[in-house]
Order: sequence, then C-alpha cells, then structure tokens
Amino acid sequence: MQAAGSSLLQRLTNLLAADALRLAGLPEVGAVSVLPVATGLALTLTLLALRSILPRPDARYRGRIHKGNETRAQATSSGGVP
Repeated sequence: MQAAGSSLLQRLTNLLAADALRLAGLPEVGAVSVLPVATGLALTLTLLALRSILPRPDARYRGRIHKGNETRAQATSSGGVP
C-alpha cells in the first residue's frame, strides 16, 4: 500500500509532464507516465528512439560519463557495436 502523498505526487508529476508536452507543441498528448531512470537507461532509450529516425553516423561521440554507461548505451542502441 502506498502513502497518499506519493500517489498525489506521482499524479501531479504526470499532469505537469503532459502539460509541458502540450506547451511544447504536442496538443494531442494522451496519458503520460513519468518513470525514474538512471543515466545509462536514459541514454539507451534516447539512442534507441533516435536510431529509427536518423541515418547511421560515420563517427561516434565518446562522452565522459561515469562507469561506462555511455558505452553500454551505444552498444545496446547500435546492435552490439560500441
């Protein structure tokens, strides 16, 4: 059973995120759910989303993110090639 405050905060966060998307120019936004993700997962999800809309790059960016999260994210999003 969750505390009433955490449920209220989750609902408020989802409503604020949906409102921000509408203000950004997406008026037909449906239900929104904000999920906590760490740096590596955020990078992986972003790169996977971009992979379908961008051509394959000739060069790769090598960032300086803690513990190799960026390398794992690139390997996951590029089909195993870091």
